[in-house]
Amino acid sequence: MNKRQKKKRAKQNEIKKAIDLIVMEKGEKKVEKKADEKPKKAAKAGGVVIDCAAFATKAQIHEAFHNEPSFPNYTGNNLDAMFDMLTEIAEPLTITVKNLSSWEAAPESFRGNVRKLLERAGRENPNLTVSID
Repeated sequence: MNKRQKKKRAKQNEIKKAIDLIVMEKGEKKVEKKADEKPKKAAKAGGVVIDCAAFATKAQIHEAFHNEPSFPNYTGNNLDAMFDMLTEIAEPLTITVKNLSSWEAAPESFRGNVRKLLERAGRENPNLTVSID
């Protein structure tokens, strides 16, 4: 890794730490307001289901990951960022992606790239189980 890459990685780590701190602070405020309410982890217990049949554009798969409470808030709007986020998940999580092959709004090459990305992330992250219907 060259000097430029090290600086970039260090900056990315700083940003992630800052985001984690903000998320943690927000989470603590929610707990203070509603101490009897359980945090949003129900989706992790049963897993996450992403149904591509409802998507009219390629961008909607990124929106689905952004809106899912089981995923970090810093997910980017590209496949590289999605892969990074998936491989950094620290708690066990099952993701089921439905209707990926019949998703007509996305070109076949994009659907293939999403499939490869999800399968590879599942292989590289022991906390992640990926199922593609």
